Amino acid sequence: PAQMAGKIAQDADLANETGYCPIDGADMKSTIDPAIYVLGDAAIAGAMPKSAFSANSQAKVVAMAVRGELTKARTFPARYANTCWSVLAKDDTVKVGGRYQPKDGAIVEVEGFISKTGEDAGLRAQTAEENLGWYDGITADIFA
Repeated sequence: PAQMAGKIAQDADLANETGYCPIDGADMKSTIDPAIYVLGDAAIAGAMPKSAFSANSQAKVVAMAVRGELTKARTFPARYANTCWSVLAKDDTVKVGGRYQPKDGAIVEVEGFISKTGEDAGLRAQTAEENLGWYDGITADIFA
């Protein structure tokens, strides 16, 4: 199926001609309606891929921004991260990811990484363990 922001975003006229919602990379506010925050797959998040890790990272930036607005408290510059793992076999996992920050209204990559061909089995096993640890952590973060 065609990829685009969900029906609720379309119905609220938050999506542009691309089918996705433009945002300000500094806080994930919609550039169409700054009273709305958009994150995850619906957002035009610049260099950030559409992944659960990215959406969770964006949600933390949004939570900080909302808290700051509600309490008139200090907020910190947005920092985003993403890692995606691919399990090749038991104890053999690779990853790709990066760190991101806002620049000129968009989200840009400031550091990227990717597993390399020929990595030793110990590193691949460590990456597999990291993947499982991330899964445990994100499910606790989401459902706790």
